[in-house]
Amino acid sequence: MAFLKYQKEKPKKGISSKTIGLNKKGRFAFYKPVVENFLNDINHVELFFDPETKKIGILPVPEETYDSFKIQGKTTKMVIAKKFIKRFNIPIEDRRYEFSYEDGMLTIQVE
Repeated sequence: MAFLKYQKEKPKKGISSKTIGLNKKGRFAFYKPVVENFLNDINHVELFFDPETKKIGILPVPEETYDSFKIQGKTTKMVIAKKFIKRFNIPIEDRRYEFSYEDGMLTIQVE
């Protein structure tokens, strides 16, 4: 007989490398594994939204651009983008979202 490992239903804060926190106020929270794997030495991101697929795209950019958002925070890195959420009327909940990495962009399925 093979052993089955017990797995907790919810990972501890910051333990998952596949989640980004997002809330209705436009706060994108990037936890340590995400920063280490995808945002290391990156200080700005550009945000995109696909209204057909309901996906948010987060593109790390090496330098500040006119449309970029500055990554803030010391322990949990974050971006505050309330105007982005309002402009596209993005239906989000206050929770952690799993993301994919496609063509240099982190993508979040919000619906």
